[in-house]
Amino acid sequence: MRKIKLIIAYDGTDFHGWQIQPEVRTVAGEIKSAIEKILRHEIHLTAASRTDAGVHALGQTADFQTDNSIEAGKLLLALNGVLPDDVAVKSVEEVSEDFHSTHQSKGKHYRYVIRLSGIDDPLSRKYHWWYHHKLDVEKIIDATKFLTGTVDFKGLEINSGKSDVETVREISEIKITNDADDLIIDIFGKSFMYKLVRSMIGLLIAAGNGKIQLEEIPEILSGKNEHRRTDVAPPHGLTLVEVFY
Repeated sequence: MRKIKLIIAYDGTDFHGWQIQPEVRTVAGEIKSAIEKILRHEIHLTAASRTDAGVHALGQTADFQTDNSIEAGKLLLALNGVLPDDVAVKSVEEVSEDFHSTHQSKGKHYRYVIRLSGIDDPLSRKYHWWYHHKLDVEKIIDATKFLTGTVDFKGLEINSGKSDVETVREISEIKITNDADDLIIDIFGKSFMYKLVRSMIGLLIAAGNGKIQLEEIPEILSGKNEHRRTDVAPPHGLTLVEVFY
C-alpha cells in the first residue's frame, strides 16, 4: 500500500468548506471524487486543516492510501485534468506509510488581507475584507503581543460541536504589513481552534477601531463565550498559505 501526499490550492468562494458534507459542494468532496475516478477505488482523504466555507488555500496538505501503481507525475496531470477550475493540485508525492497530514503538522501559516481603500477592487474582492473605516494600525500591532506565545483563547472559543476543546494554543508569530491599500496579517501557529484565526482578526480590528482598549484584551481572552465582545472576521479574506512538517 502506498501513501500519497498532495499539496492543494483552491478558491473557497463556492465551497461549503473543506470537509465532506451531504448534499453540498466541498473541497474534499471534489478531490476525493477526482482521485476515485482516476484510481477506480474508494479512498479516505485526510487533510491538515478543515478550512471553513469561503476560506481559500494556497498550500493545503492532504494524504490518502492506494495500491495503484500510477506514477506521481501522471497522477498530478490526471487530477488537474478532471478537477474543477477552482481547485488545483500543486504537487503529488509518495511518502512513508506513517505520514499523517494532521498529526505530523508542525505548524500552519494563515494570511488575512484587509482592503483599507475608500473604493473596493471588484477583481480581488473575493480575496480580501473591504474595511472602509479608519483603523489605528499601530494599535493593531501593539495588540498582537497579547496573541503570541502560549495563549489561552477561551474568550474567543466558538462552539464547534466538540467537547473538551483545548483552548491553550501556541502562536509563534503575527506579522503585520501595511502594503499600499492592504493591511496584511500573517499568523503562524502550531494548531488553531475552530474559526480561531478569524476571531483573532476580529479582536485586532476591534483594537484598531477603538471598540476595545489594549488593556482589556487579557480579560477578553479569558472570558466565557457568552461574554464575547469582538466579532469574527468574514471568511473570504483568509487563506491557508502553508502547512509545515
